[in-house]
Amino acid sequence: MASPDQVYHGSVRLFSYVFIALGVVLLAVTLTAGGGLLSVGTLLGILFLGIGAGRLWVSSRMSA
Repeated sequence: MASPDQVYHGSVRLFSYVFIALGVVLLAVTLTAGGGLLSVGTLLGILFLGIGAGRLWVSSRMSA
């Protein structure tokens, strides 16, 4: 059975990947629909990508 610490770190990684995937989907949908670089979908997509990647980076620094 996994320890609570392992479950926590696994769930952090999972949600980080979910945020990254949402960011990619937001960017893809916005750009294919003709949205510009400063449209809300593009900005939210970049924000979600940044949050997911940043959380993965912080998580890797904390577990090392």
